[in-house]
Amino acid sequence: MSGTLLFIAAGIIVILALFHSIAGQKALIGPLLKENTEILSDPTWRAIIYFGWHSTTALLLLIALYLALVAGDFTNGNDILLAAIAVTFVCLGTANAVLAKFKHPGWIILSSVGIVTFTALYI
Repeated sequence: MSGTLLFIAAGIIVILALFHSIAGQKALIGPLLKENTEILSDPTWRAIIYFGWHSTTALLLLIALYLALVAGDFTNGNDILLAAIAVTFVCLGTANAVLAKFKHPGWIILSSVGIVTFTALYI
């Protein structure tokens, strides 16, 4: 197992998570929450949308932490969990590419995390 590749995957995820949170807040969530619609007039729904967006960032950082801990030999890596993370990111990248018709660059970043993580299992 390649610790270096797992560190790279973790680093990509951290960059992705921070970009997702900061740029997504500025470009997507902020403007969305400024709209005056029936759903967004309810503070509970506004909070749920905001929470849902930023909880994704927290979950991404948790995955990055696990990969970094395994890479640094602070915990034993579980091959099944690492493979599941790899497959999940490749599937997320594929779904992003298809749903956004390749117009959103997220598919490249998501897929690269999966490919690097999967490769780390065999090097």
